[in-house]
Amino acid sequence: MATTNKTIFEKIPLTFGVNLADEDDRLDCAWFNPIFENKIEELRTAKKSNRKLTKLKGVADVDGGKRLPKGTVIQESETSIIPYIRATDVKNLKVNVDGAAKITKDIHQGIQNYQLKKDDVVITIVGTIGGVGILEKEVEVCDFTENIARVRMKDENVLSRFLLHFLDSEFGQMQMDRFSVGSLQYKLSLKSCRNIEVYLPLSNDNFDISEQKKILDLVYSIFNKVEVHRKTGQRLIDEVRSVIVKKIGLPLVEENAESSIFEADLEDNPFARLDALFNNPLRKKLLSILSKYPNKKLGKLTRSQKENKIAPTDYYRLVELEQIDENTGRITEVREVSELGSAKILLRNGSILISKLQPEKGKVVIVNSEFDGCVGSSELIPLVLDSSEVSAEYLWAILRSDYVLKQWEYELTGSSRMRIGSNEINNTVIPIPDPTLQKEIVEELKDRIAKSDNELNEAMQLFNEARNLFSRLLLG
Repeated sequence: MATTNKTIFEKIPLTFGVNLADEDDRLDCAWFNPIFENKIEELRTAKKSNRKLTKLKGVADVDGGKRLPKGTVIQESETSIIPYIRATDVKNLKVNVDGAAKITKDIHQGIQNYQLKKDDVVITIVGTIGGVGILEKEVEVCDFTENIARVRMKDENVLSRFLLHFLDSEFGQMQMDRFSVGSLQYKLSLKSCRNIEVYLPLSNDNFDISEQKKILDLVYSIFNKVEVHRKTGQRLIDEVRSVIVKKIGLPLVEENAESSIFEADLEDNPFARLDALFNNPLRKKLLSILSKYPNKKLGKLTRSQKENKIAPTDYYRLVELEQIDENTGRITEVREVSELGSAKILLRNGSILISKLQPEKGKVVIVNSEFDGCVGSSELIPLVLDSSEVSAEYLWAILRSDYVLKQWEYELTGSSRMRIGSNEINNTVIPIPDPTLQKEIVEELKDRIAKSDNELNEAMQLFNEARNLFSRLLLG
């Protein structure tokens, strides 16, 4: 592709002309945007003897994963031992095997030809495009979703970790942005992944491993500091839930191997639930513990948000489930979209959002003024505080505690994607300490979260510093 005018005017709408080439099969602005093209043009025209620009497919095999068979239920059990990597498990340049959903060997049999192994690099190719990570540990078996592309080295002179950082650099990310297509949900095809151009150190017509290692050593002198700050920040967040338990003082039910096998006398009610999850004796034990403390049902403390009408507009500010951080209980970002495509809810300042889908993960958030007027996934239930017995901040905190998340876990229903209904949410038992203790809990949580934010912000600054260093060293 050749552009006839590559001048970029920052203060007026981007305008440019193009000459179509034989390989151009798209006519949209994103494809022809000279900002993208010019960035790669820097590498093409560099003509350095110690660097080479080549297609990703020339140095690695790029393949997709496999979706689970229709109707498959992912549920934790002693037989669910095989990791199933999804896009949400790709974070901080790593594939999080430990936190991934686990499937049974029977489910694995149907997708066993789609495996990840140590040093594989992955790219998220649906929804949030361009997330990259590397599988750092040895795994016996590890399946992965079709929403991820697997990049496996076939050139022994190219290091997986070096390729990881190229894909994460501005050069890699811009190409993935450019190759992405779609309206309601962007996608990056495997063919496009294979055509990503990568810039690699060269020596005597072979890719230079020693130079790759040298660059990585310099970059990781910073990345190692990033990891320290991230771990500290995560530890502080992990302590938040234990703070609530310590302050309120009620014991939690303890699950073990024996607790998964039990007998239960089922009710005569023909409409009563018969599943093992709901009838687990630990559920009744938890409710018994909570009943000995001042409490009320959530439905007595809140009401449904009445204002839900979404006015037509050219662009909507959309918050999907993946934009809610289950660790911190905050909205991380919004996306501007021209169409909604499916039913959505309206976000209003002060409302409390609870995810119906996998609520036990802790996706509970208070909408602040920044996100007032946004639209959100219909998997979110918006509630409004309707009682003076609790503060909104305390209610947010207790809803993310194990006292509540465990209740929701036992109430889950569904086959492939387990949810909780509005009735179950309204019947959630909420411990209500005195106002002074509520305030203490909220203040201590705020303190931990603020300290965690400081650590994670420092990690992000160092992370960006390391990324910029990689790009500079890459250019030689």
